Parts: sequence; C-alpha cells; structure tokens
Amino acid sequence: MTNAKKELLAIADSCVKCGICAPHCPTYTHTQNENESPRGRIALIQAWAGGQLAITDKFLTHIDTCLLCRACEKSCPAVVPYGKLIDDFRAEVREDQKTSVSVQLVKTIAENKRVQRWLKSSLRFYQKNNLQKTARLLRVPSLFGLKKLERLVPDYQETQTLKNYYSARGEIQGDVGLFVGCMGELFDFETVNAAITVLTHVGFNVHLPESQTCCGALALHDGDAETAQNLANQNQLAFASENLQAIISIASGCGSTLREYTAKNFTVKVMDISHFLLQTNIDFSQILKPLATNVRLHSPCSLKNGLRTDKSVAKLLKQIPNINISPLPETVQCCGAAGSYGLRHEKMAQTLLNELLESALEKPTDYLVSSNIGCALHIAAGLRERGENIEVVHPIVLLARQL
Repeated sequence: MTNAKKELLAIADSCVKCGICAPHCPTYTHTQNENESPRGRIALIQAWAGGQLAITDKFLTHIDTCLLCRACEKSCPAVVPYGKLIDDFRAEVREDQKTSVSVQLVKTIAENKRVQRWLKSSLRFYQKNNLQKTARLLRVPSLFGLKKLERLVPDYQETQTLKNYYSARGEIQGDVGLFVGCMGELFDFETVNAAITVLTHVGFNVHLPESQTCCGALALHDGDAETAQNLANQNQLAFASENLQAIISIASGCGSTLREYTAKNFTVKVMDISHFLLQTNIDFSQILKPLATNVRLHSPCSLKNGLRTDKSVAKLLKQIPNINISPLPETVQCCGAAGSYGLRHEKMAQTLLNELLESALEKPTDYLVSSNIGCALHIAAGLRERGENIEVVHPIVLLARQL
C-alpha cells in the first residue's frame, strides 16, 4: 500500500459512519442515494484505499458529484477533514478522471494572466458592440457548446488599470493586502473598486501585489495538486510583507482556500472583507447614507462552512441606515455554483439554483447579496433567465455606494 493510500485510509477510518452529516449534504438531500452522501463517499474511498474496490466510472461519478460545500464538516462530531479527503483522493486518481473542455478552459483563464488580459479585451468588444445580446438572442453559444460558460458572463462593467498601492484617507489605521483573485478584475471590477474605496476611506493603506495569482481552488478540486501548490507558493511570496495587518479576500471561495495554505504566518492574516471591517469596530452607521431597500442575503458555502464568518455580513450591512436585510433560510443548502461544478453537473447545479431562487423570490427583493463571485455569477444568470430584474452584488458594493 502506498503512503498516499495509507493517509487516505487514516482519514476515512476517522469517520464513525454516524450519518449526522447526511441531512446537511445537498446531493444526498436530492437523491437519497447513500453513495451521494458524505458517509457513502468516505466508505467508497475507504474501500478503494484498502484494496477492496476498483476504480470505475460510476465510482468516480459518485465522488465527482460532491459539491465540496463542506456542510458535512461543520456538522461532524468526529471532525473528519472531508474536504481534504476528497481533494487528496482526486489527486491520486487524476489520470482516471476526465476533465471537460469547459473546465479546462476556465482553469487556463484562472491560471494565466496573459489569457486574462486577452479575454478582458475580447469581452469589452463582445459586450460594448451588443454582440452579447445578439448572440444570446440567436442562441449562438449553444451552437458552439459554450452556453454553460457564456450564461455566466455579466453585463459590461467599465474597468481601469489597478495600481499596486492605494493610500488611506485621513488617519491611518494600518496596512492590508487585497486579494483580487483570478476572476474579480475580469468579471466583477465594481467589487474590487468598492473594496479599495471602503478600506481607504476608513483609514487603511491597501496593497495589491502584482505577482498575486489564482488562489488554486480550481486546480486543487480538479486533482491537480502540483499546480495548486505552485499557485499557493506564488501568493504566499506575493503577500510576504510583515507590515500587512490582514490579507483581505473579496471572494469567500478564494478566502477559504487561502486560509488552508501551509504557511501559518500567511493563513492567520486571511480574512473575508466583511468580517475584517466588522472587527475594526468602525461605526459605519455614522458615515453611510440611508438606503431604504429590501436585500436578500445569500451566504456562500465557503463563507459559512469554510471561513465560518457568514454572520458578519448581516451585522455589517445592518449598519446601513433604513436597510431591510432578509437572509435566505437555512433550508437553502447550496446555490450549485461550487467552482466549476455547474459546468460538469448542470442538472444538479440547476436544481439547487432553482431551489434558492424560489426561496429568494418569496419576498419583495431589490438586491440579492452574495460574498462569492462564483455564486453571484451563477445566481445572476438564473435571475436573468427568469426575467427577474434583481441586481446581485457583493456586500462591500452596497457599503461603497452609500459612502
């Protein structure tokens, strides 16, 4: 038995198969298939690592349909590191796994800044010349097999070249690093700009190291452990300055991944922006203009099960005078985005999205707030396809607009 299998077996053996996790698992909730539960997936990996079960396409499908929402970890009395087990298993069987063209394309975009710059220019042309609306009307993306990707592309946003440093306004509170991520500048520049605006407004110098790159989540969950580690190493070096008070994430999916890097002097500084601002004890109610609006609050899995600071978002937003915050109910388990999951398992992703949207639309809603770009793009696409005119924004955008 290889060392890797021994490690997988050790993790799997720590699961006592109590089943407490099952009701918290989105795939099990919808399929009622034991193989689609955390306990079932652990048992499959346990049998394979112990030499009792061979790899088959059906076996791999059961593992691959896991969203890695990690709700099971949060509920597990034995504290089984389920996410690590799945990632490590995928790394071991990567040669047996099939990566779709769309997933490979997203990984290439995420990991290559030259490709990002080219795509940024192409999207500008595609959107500003009304080609996007025409293409969607004529269903051109479907003809080229790109519908699942193209549906996520948001409306055009004006952007500008980011600087490496933005100085604080007024009395300086400290220095922070801002992790932009691979998709933030490309698909959600308003959130990046809002983060810089709010942080500098309340007294923080903001550093954006040019050498920062993708957090590595896409590679890690695809079983590409080597690429994930290389990206992690690059980010750890990029934010190596000891003067940084915190490393701020504006996408909880990225923040959750950054928090699990190996360099402890890096990980202890990683914080979601809403949680960081709440920790500063700044009274935003005194500096924000009133906003009489109805907001539905979506808590991404990576924020509530990974970083576990989802409560901070509502507490921060409630400091906006006159705002009405209504969190989505706990019965909404996952939106179905889960990184590249929607590209690989469209049916389950759509089922989970529909469940979320049905719940969100039960009350009058002006904004739907989400702290993760992948979730936000997925939800916005679902609303657009339903003809709903509800803006999906990051919480920091609402704060910045009210300054």
